[in-house]
Amino acid sequence: MSTPTPDIDKLDKISPITPKIGGETPEEGKFASFMNEKSVQTSISPSGPTPMELSSSGIKPISSPPTIADIQNQIQSVSSSLGDVKNQLHTKGLKLKQSDKYLLRSKLSSANENIRSAAEKSGVTTGPQPDLSQKNSPVAKFLELVTDGQRQLGSAALELQNLNSSGESVSAAKLLLVQAKLQKASQELDFSSVILGKSTEMLKTLMNVQI
Repeated sequence: MSTPTPDIDKLDKISPITPKIGGETPEEGKFASFMNEKSVQTSISPSGPTPMELSSSGIKPISSPPTIADIQNQIQSVSSSLGDVKNQLHTKGLKLKQSDKYLLRSKLSSANENIRSAAEKSGVTTGPQPDLSQKNSPVAKFLELVTDGQRQLGSAALELQNLNSSGESVSAAKLLLVQAKLQKASQELDFSSVILGKSTEMLKTLMNVQI
C-alpha cells in the first residue's frame, strides 16, 4: 500500500514553532526592552559630586606667609627641643652604641647647620663653626653643637625682636626660608631625642637590674 502524498497547501498554513508577539520573537522583544532600559539609564544625569568636585574639595587654601611673631614662636619651640636633648646628653653614665653615635653626629650636625642658616637669614652674624676637634668624647661634641644652636637661636630671636620693634618689614620669602630651616632642624632634633631616649631607658633598666 503506497504512502499518501502530503498536502502542500496544508504545510504552508502550519504556524511557526516560535510565534512572534507583536511582530517580534520573544528574544527580539527582550533585547529591545533591555536596550530601552539602558538608554533611559544613561540619559539620567548622575547624582552626587563629580570627580572634579571631589578632587577640588580636598584642596586646602594656601596659608598666609609667616609673620615675625610666628618665627619667634618657632624659635622658642626649637630652643626647647635643644634643651631636652641637652638634658638627655647630661644623663649620668650615658653609653651610646657606635651606630647611635653615628646617627646623633649626623642629625645634630645637620640641625646645627639649619639653625645657623636660619639665624643668618634673620640678620645674625653667626661666626665660625663650632670647633669639635678640641672635644675628646662624642657626648662632649654633641653638647657643643647643642650649645652653639641655642646661642644662634637666642641671637636670632633678639634680632627679630629689634626688627619688630623698629617697624622694619621683612620679606615673606626670607621668613619662609627661616621657617623651613627651623622646621628641618626641629625634625632632626626630635629624631635625636628618640635615639637618646632609648639609650637612657636602657641605662635605667640596667641600673634597676643591678639594684
